[in-house]
Amino acid sequence: MAANDTIETTDVLIVGCGPTGALLTALLGQFGVQNMVLEKEARVTDDPRGITLDEDGIRLLQEIGIYDKVYTEMGSSLGMVHFITSKTNLHQKPFLKFNMNTTEGGTGHVGVISVRQPILEKYVRLAASRHSSSQLRSSCTVKQIEEDENWVYCQYSDASGAKKRVRSRFLVGCDGKTGFTRKSYLEPKGLLMEQISSFGYNETWVAMNLKLTPPTTESHPSFPLWKLGYTPEQVYDLFFPPSFRFICNTERPAVCGRFGPAADRLWRLEFVVQKGEDPMLMSSDAKTMEILMPYITHPGSKHRISDSSIQFPVDCIKVLRSRPFAFSARRCNKFSVDRVLLAGDAAHVFPPFGGQGIASGFRDASGLAWRLALAIRENTKNYDRLFSGWFEERKQQLQLSLAKTIRNGKLCTQGNTWRFTIMKLFFLFFQLIPVLNRKLEKGPRRDGMIRYNWRDGLPFLGDSYGGLSLPQVYCSPVSSSPKALEIMFTDDVIFQKSKKGMFQLVVLMESLADLGTTRKSILGIDDLSNHHLLAEEATFIVQTPAVNCNAVDVGNDVFRIATAEEFAATESLCRNRPAPQYYDMYRIKKGLHGKKFAIVRPDRFLYAACDTIDQLHRICKGMRRTLGLE
Repeated sequence: MAANDTIETTDVLIVGCGPTGALLTALLGQFGVQNMVLEKEARVTDDPRGITLDEDGIRLLQEIGIYDKVYTEMGSSLGMVHFITSKTNLHQKPFLKFNMNTTEGGTGHVGVISVRQPILEKYVRLAASRHSSSQLRSSCTVKQIEEDENWVYCQYSDASGAKKRVRSRFLVGCDGKTGFTRKSYLEPKGLLMEQISSFGYNETWVAMNLKLTPPTTESHPSFPLWKLGYTPEQVYDLFFPPSFRFICNTERPAVCGRFGPAADRLWRLEFVVQKGEDPMLMSSDAKTMEILMPYITHPGSKHRISDSSIQFPVDCIKVLRSRPFAFSARRCNKFSVDRVLLAGDAAHVFPPFGGQGIASGFRDASGLAWRLALAIRENTKNYDRLFSGWFEERKQQLQLSLAKTIRNGKLCTQGNTWRFTIMKLFFLFFQLIPVLNRKLEKGPRRDGMIRYNWRDGLPFLGDSYGGLSLPQVYCSPVSSSPKALEIMFTDDVIFQKSKKGMFQLVVLMESLADLGTTRKSILGIDDLSNHHLLAEEATFIVQTPAVNCNAVDVGNDVFRIATAEEFAATESLCRNRPAPQYYDMYRIKKGLHGKKFAIVRPDRFLYAACDTIDQLHRICKGMRRTLGLE
């Protein structure tokens, strides 16, 4: 690229503004990092591809300030997940079920929500647009990437076809599995997308999105169920029941269920393309309806009426999407080369069985954003260490996510084997025993919060409880003011937007008795930590929901834990979502094993936890070295 050409400058250039790129620009905006996003499309695509988001993803939407849109506009709790075998009866008793309505995963949120991806992307982009440091440029196509020791140079064409140039400290490719960043720039440098699944499942499926309109007595006066007193809503529930279903049928495995806001009446059906079948033909209207009709056709005898069969009216079904897709479990052998990085689908691809697509990209963005901010603030030449640590942590997380995905996938696709039959019998037996059934219903969340295993170069202290995803509970200010009645998430008080420190100190208190002494003891942490921690930003959380503060002058940085009932009574937090079930308000204390001080990274993972002020001081002294900044 000629040196005398006009060129713009930014700190981070993001290629692609799907869910991962949009979240990354929003997070970088919160750090005040100058960043620009180049997006090929003119607007958010209307095609709802990913339809689920787990509780980690909900927590990240909360982080960027759009929690109020999660249950009101983006989607709804996934509810129950049923594993069945019938290819005609969606009401078959499940041999296994997961309850995703509960609040026992440790984040304070339900396990999974079903979302309408275009709405999610719209609000994540809106969150990014609130930061002057984040710029989105649509209808832009990347043509060339080059690097030198200090900069990445990118040439792109804008909506008018004009060629533009921008240089950045770092470039992050969030442009998907066929995007320019990996395919045209990094693969020639030795970066490879590799198979990572021992499952070894590489098949083609068809994904259908349906828009449903329940029949009425006016639109379909002869529909047989009216004479039995059914309402349009009951007909909808009968043929397209709540809960998500894995149909573990040996002839044609499938997955189906509602998604998005309940009022939108959207339905996803995914089914396998068998060997010898043409994927494009199987995604045609004729073939997809042929697959769908057995599920929405009931024998008349089921309802004790003379009709031989009752079918949901086809003219009440609108196909929004029907496309074949090939999937496997793959991950790049590295996520960065020099100053160019990959995130989201550009770096890894998952089968849909675990619903980890959007969530995995979100975790990429969360772990990367603070590292980019730190590399830029410190102007470090040792950024490779920051990024290699990110890759190692993401590998560990992806492996865990993949294990969960494989478990679901094997149940859905292993076919009519003796092992599958025995497994079904075991699951059905366990459902008869309340304690065992409760464990089954937890599903993947029975493994608890993720904790990274320490390796050399990872930015936490493995021998001081570092690497654990910090649990989140509900809390309320300890104050005599009216604000004391307010219920909040602990993340929102620990990481208040006005705070400047990269890391945050959380102090767990049993009472207010030693509040003053503790405040004084932490005053030296600013200099010891090179201002990564600031004493004035510490958050004090009293581990009881009943606190008497009459005799103590607390500040606006002191909170108490709150109960599930208090959260459920807070309209702004609990509207349209299930009330907390199996919520444990002592989850942070248990996660920290009773430690008093916790240093938390921006991605909500523990850097370290300890008991005494001397231990805290020693940890602060070593922060720069552990982070790889010296």
